[in-house]
Amino acid sequence: MEMDKHETYRWVILTVVYLSILAFTLIFQSIPPILPFIMSELRLTYAQSGLLVSLFSLPGLFISLLGGFLADRYGMRPLGAGCFSLMIGGTLLVGLGANLGILWLGRIVAGIGALTLSVFLPKLLSQWFKEGELGLAMGLYNTGVPLGSIICFALFGRMGSMWGWRVPILLTGFYAFIIGLLFLIFYRLPSSHEIEKNKPVSLYGSLKEMGLPIWCVGFSWLWFNAAFISFATFAPSLFLQKGYTIEQSGLLIGIPLLGSLFLSAPTGYLVDRFRHQEWLIGMGGMGLSILTFSLNFTSSFLPLIAFMAIFSALIPSPIYSLPPEILKPENVGLGFGIISTCSSIGLFAAPYFVGKAKDFTGSYHWSFIMISLFFLLIVISIFLTYRSRNRLKNDEWGVRSPGLRT
Repeated sequence: MEMDKHETYRWVILTVVYLSILAFTLIFQSIPPILPFIMSELRLTYAQSGLLVSLFSLPGLFISLLGGFLADRYGMRPLGAGCFSLMIGGTLLVGLGANLGILWLGRIVAGIGALTLSVFLPKLLSQWFKEGELGLAMGLYNTGVPLGSIICFALFGRMGSMWGWRVPILLTGFYAFIIGLLFLIFYRLPSSHEIEKNKPVSLYGSLKEMGLPIWCVGFSWLWFNAAFISFATFAPSLFLQKGYTIEQSGLLIGIPLLGSLFLSAPTGYLVDRFRHQEWLIGMGGMGLSILTFSLNFTSSFLPLIAFMAIFSALIPSPIYSLPPEILKPENVGLGFGIISTCSSIGLFAAPYFVGKAKDFTGSYHWSFIMISLFFLLIVISIFLTYRSRNRLKNDEWGVRSPGLRT
């Protein structure tokens, strides 16, 4: 009977986690669709408006590791309540702010809460879904980001033109308030799981204990996010330069999101059945690298973008299924903190350097070569993960069976 309750309630947890990552995405992506209205009203430069978007990711450089460390050692209910409070407060500052300084502050405050929450959520899933089912759970979880992005780009621009740019932002704050209440009501740990409170291990000691493989996984995720944010930032200009309309450019940018939306769950199922996450990630990175490089040599972008949608779906679910597999249970939250920190680095820094390549050369060719290189670095990083894991397994086998060693 207890097992039946566990089997049922894990889907409640997955639903709450999914609605929570949707809140994260709606707040994160609420600015780009309405940015022209904000720029017009507040008379912002392109640099100021770009900072308004990217400041959301800045806190992840500093607080994700701490958030993961705390998630491993304390209950997530009070920490989750704090995250939702910061998300709501930051969103209200943006939605009601009268000047750019308040909007910047609001984005930073919301980013602190949202990026810390994004560390807790996969940790919570890993407590309820075990090996053989975690891949599918992570696959479903990872559809929340593309779905939220599609909602923002499809609706917020129109809402901003009809009712003003503050309305969609305030609606995301209201949504976060509702989901925060649901999180507090339905959050619980599995009956078999106990948090070791006040465990006397330092953050530095935990990081030292984790080993190299989780860092290689984190860098794989860094390169993926660096490449995709750069693609989404600069590809529309390339498409317009090649004669596409603004509507056609937006459609092309949305196709990879649709690929992740529809194919992440099947990829998670493949992970559960066959494992070998490194091979899926490596295939995705290599395919994306070749396709992005090929954008420099054609004006028929649709076939290449369609294949990008397929290969991009091979990466998120395997990435998120790896920390519970390669880390001790008491360090899984910190592992997701490493992944979140690496993601924030890629999201914050990559568009600047790719844009610099365009400014320096005057051509998009080198920008897309750089994006292609980012995707290729996924393959290198995940190969190092595979090699490090095998070395650790061999060392462990040697310790357990010393008679077999020469």
